[in-house]
Amino acid sequence: MNQKDYLTNKNFCPMPWTGLMYNFDGNVKNCIRSSEPIGNIQSNSIADILNGQKNISTKKNMLENKPGPRCHPCYDLEQTKNSFSIISDRVFYLRELKSVPISTYQNPENFDLQTIDVRWSNLCNFACVYCFPEFSSKWENELGIKITTPENSNKDEFADYIYKNVAQLKHVYLAGGEPLLMKENLNLLEMLLKENPNVNLRVNTNLSKVDTRIFDLICTFKNVHWTVSLETMEDEYEYIRYGGKWTDFLDNLKTIQKLDHLVSFNMLHFLLNHQSIFQCVDYLKQLGFHNNSFIIGNLFEPKFLNIRHLPDNMLNLVKQELMSRINEHPGFLLENGYRNVLEYINQPIDKNLAESLQQLKLLDQRRGLDSTKIFKELYNHGN
Repeated sequence: MNQKDYLTNKNFCPMPWTGLMYNFDGNVKNCIRSSEPIGNIQSNSIADILNGQKNISTKKNMLENKPGPRCHPCYDLEQTKNSFSIISDRVFYLRELKSVPISTYQNPENFDLQTIDVRWSNLCNFACVYCFPEFSSKWENELGIKITTPENSNKDEFADYIYKNVAQLKHVYLAGGEPLLMKENLNLLEMLLKENPNVNLRVNTNLSKVDTRIFDLICTFKNVHWTVSLETMEDEYEYIRYGGKWTDFLDNLKTIQKLDHLVSFNMLHFLLNHQSIFQCVDYLKQLGFHNNSFIIGNLFEPKFLNIRHLPDNMLNLVKQELMSRINEHPGFLLENGYRNVLEYINQPIDKNLAESLQQLKLLDQRRGLDSTKIFKELYNHGN
C-alpha cells in the first residue's frame, strides 16, 4: 500500500506498529481505547508483548483492510461521523505520526516505538466521584482495596525499554493518576529534555499541583498540550473532584494560560453537572479559551451517575439547552461535544434516580459531606 492507501483504509491505525499504552497494573495495550490488553509485563517482557502474536495478528488484519480485533471503540466512534472533525484515537495518531516512513507499516513483523502513553502508577490526590481505584490511589485508600502491581524488576525492565527509545519518540502522553506527582515522570522528562526537546508532549492533569519539579520541567518544552480535567465550578467542583479546591484550580489555570502552550478541557457530562457544565463552559470562554478547547463527553460509569436517570422534565431542559447552543453554531470541538451528548441523552434507559441518590448518600457518609446542600434541584425532584 502507498501512503494514500493507508489513509483511506478505515481499518488502519499506526499504533500496533509504533505505540503502546502502559497501565500501572502491568497491562499493555495498543492505545487507551483498545478494548483489551495485548499482554502484561508481570508475565512477559515488553519486547515480547509488542512483537507477540496478538499484536502481529492485528497488523495482518489491518494490512488486509480488516478491523483490528481490539479496535472497535475507534471504529464505533467514527461510524456515525462523515468527517475528521471527530478525533478518534485512530485519527489522532494518523495525524500525529504522519512523518513515520510508510515502510514501517509494510511488514506485520515490524515495530518501531514512536509514541507512548505511560501511567506509571495510580498516584492521585483526588478521588473524583466517577473515578475508580485503578486510576486513583486516594480511591484505593478510601475503599481499602489493594491492586496487584508488577515486581520492581519488571517495572525497571519496562522503564529501561522506554528510556532506550526516548530520542526517537514523536509523541508522549502523560496521564494517571496525576502525572504531575509521579517521580517516574521526572526521570522521563529529564531524559526527553536532554535528548528529544522537540517532542510533542501531552499532559492529562487535574492541575492541582504546579509547585513541583515535574511541572517546571514541562514548562521548558515548546510543544505541550495540557488536557485539563474539569466539569463544573465552585462548590460542585469541590464535591465532584474530591480533594480539589476551586480557588487553587483557577490560580493554576492562569499559570498555564500564560505559557505558549495549547490548553484543552476534558469535560464529562453526567447527573451532578447536568446544567452547570454549560455555565462552566461559558466561564472558561470568558477567560479567553477557544471553542476548540472543549472536549465534552458522556459519563458511562459508574452507572448511578448516568445523566439519563434524571426525571423527564429535567432531562428535557438539558436537551433544550443543548439544542439552543447547537443552533448558535459554535463549531469546532465544542459543537461536536454538544451534539454527541444530545444524541446520548435521547437513548433509552431504565431510570432509577432513587438508587443514584442512595449511592450519593453512602459517598457522603464515607467522606463527611452533604450532597443535598450542593445539588438541591436534583434532590428536590428525586424526593
